[in-house]
Amino acid sequence: MDTRIKERTIKWKQTIIFSMFVLLAAQINFDIFTTYFRVSLGIIMIPILIFLFQRIPLLPVTVLSGIGVWLSRALFSGVQNGFAGQELWNYFPELVFYLVYGFLVWFYFRKKDYKIQGWKSYCFLLLADYCANFFELFLRLQGDALTMKLQSKILLIALIRTVLLWVILTGLGSYKLELLTQEHASRYQRLLLLISKLNGEVIWMKKNTELIEKTMELSYKLFSEMQKQNVDRELSQTALAVAKDIHEIKKEYMLILRGISEAMDLNLQDGSMSLSDILTVMETTLQQAAAEQGKKLTFAKEYKTNIMTDKHYFLLSIFRNLFTNALEANETGEVTLRFTQWEEGQEDCFSICDDGPGIPKENIPNIFTPGFSTKINFSTGEINRGLGLNLVKDMIENQFHGKITVESVPGQTTFLIRIPKIQLEVD
Repeated sequence: MDTRIKERTIKWKQTIIFSMFVLLAAQINFDIFTTYFRVSLGIIMIPILIFLFQRIPLLPVTVLSGIGVWLSRALFSGVQNGFAGQELWNYFPELVFYLVYGFLVWFYFRKKDYKIQGWKSYCFLLLADYCANFFELFLRLQGDALTMKLQSKILLIALIRTVLLWVILTGLGSYKLELLTQEHASRYQRLLLLISKLNGEVIWMKKNTELIEKTMELSYKLFSEMQKQNVDRELSQTALAVAKDIHEIKKEYMLILRGISEAMDLNLQDGSMSLSDILTVMETTLQQAAAEQGKKLTFAKEYKTNIMTDKHYFLLSIFRNLFTNALEANETGEVTLRFTQWEEGQEDCFSICDDGPGIPKENIPNIFTPGFSTKINFSTGEINRGLGLNLVKDMIENQFHGKITVESVPGQTTFLIRIPKIQLEVD
């Protein structure tokens, strides 16, 4: 019961608000034929509301709008010219105009799911405008309204309003398309980053399968040795049970890995991407991350060749890790990141430089080691898992057969990546 009351309340609120829009647009008007026959833009607002919101309460809106226009015209006429007692009757045909127009539009577009599309929709709106004008003019002039001159004029009025409506809806359609394109681009960027993150995790999971194998083998060897040495049977059985559990974990792990890998293969085969587009995605993401951290980011990029690659997910993973590390490591309010690309012989070279605190000299030999991390939350004791740079090195070396090196001094850290063109570029 409460839900129905809420729905009715919302519907009436919409009706009142939409009717106010129509009433305001109707104030743009001028006299034609007779003193009381006024041509306005109010009627154009109804198709615009349908275009913008589709399923509007069309009949209630046109009825309320018609009453509003009728009463407002009578009131303004009385205020300007003095009340003579005929104002309501003189402007009553205005109400009929809106009722006829509203009914015709409702009757036609309810079958079209309230979508204004194609020339047929505009032809019907032209017809509805003409019919509504005809009824209003006939109420005012009776038989005199049937002259060819007056009929051609109200047809011309309907045509002008329909053309103006087409111009407005075309503009609104282009704007909606632009917003939709921007929304899709934003979604695509987020999807790219998500896939690149998953891609990195899959690579790490594949590496971990070797560790699971070795752990299982060690557990079984421990069981065998314990049996040979007649160690307590309960302990040896425990070792065997551990080996079996690890084997079961491995099977489940491999099923999950295979499922993710198959899904990833579908996404990793979606064509190529230019370096400029990759950097655009990265810059957008980094600016958002910087804003969340309360930092001002300056992202400078320079590339000699706008290369095309079908391994863009791997590049996104590599760049994202390096850029994100640099952004997080800089504790000042302003961060500058520089990206440079150039060619040396048969290699594409990438330099990623930041103006952060630098990496201590004693830590540089260990930064690509799994588990090594300087990111420690001293308030919680939480330590970063330390896989990012190891994963970066693994992708560069195993996926691209390239190399990565680092140089760091206080105030500047530079990662240099070299990748053979044959491994990276596509035509």
